[in-house]
Amino acid sequence: MPDKTFAQVTPHIARLDLPLGMITVAVFLVRGDDGWTVIDTGPENHEKVVMDAVLAHTRGEKPSLLILTHGHPDHTGNAARLRTEWRLKVAAGRREIPYLTEPVFYRKIPAHTPMHYLFNLFAQPAMIGKSVDLPLDEKMIIAGMEVFHVPGHAPGMVALLHRADRALICADTFTSRGGRLGDPMAFLTYDPTLNHQSQAKLAALDFDHLLVSHGPAIMNDGKAKAQEHGSKRIKRPLFGGRIAVAK
Repeated sequence: MPDKTFAQVTPHIARLDLPLGMITVAVFLVRGDDGWTVIDTGPENHEKVVMDAVLAHTRGEKPSLLILTHGHPDHTGNAARLRTEWRLKVAAGRREIPYLTEPVFYRKIPAHTPMHYLFNLFAQPAMIGKSVDLPLDEKMIIAGMEVFHVPGHAPGMVALLHRADRALICADTFTSRGGRLGDPMAFLTYDPTLNHQSQAKLAALDFDHLLVSHGPAIMNDGKAKAQEHGSKRIKRPLFGGRIAVAK
């Protein structure tokens, strides 16, 4: 059973792993000059665990900001409750906001597999009828982190680079198991090729620690592991000799 407390992974970033079937999903807590930021909230019905763990780690100080990397239910299940209880400002990728707040949701995306549609058939947006306070765009700085748009798994998914800690919070662009990187679940990824391009984009950044949402963090050699994953997967260059990266 995953711990119910945050574990410090870098000087400014702590991590809480919540159960999700046979795997876990991470909630991140980032300490900044202006207070604390929560990144993702885990699956629903874990709001008390998340809130208690946050307050224990911050010694009772409430966070002021919630960043949602994307709208999948395992990342946003407690978002509405945390926002209401703590009066948080909510930030998300600009292209992801419709999938968080409107009835559009993921089942309307042309996906590579019917399983994507079936999985999302009865799911509802986490913030439906509500607003997102801060739309995130490429290269924006928020809570001391730089924003990168990484579509493929979700249309407006974002990764966050904490340059001071040399740590990259990559959401579901990668997963890890036993110290090895992999792709996110295929049936939850609407465009695997686009996600591979986002992986290449992140692998070109300057970082040491790769903090995935599913599986243990890749510490110290995260960039090397990301590049190694790409080199094993890509047998020949894409698009006439160059690897296309997501903009």
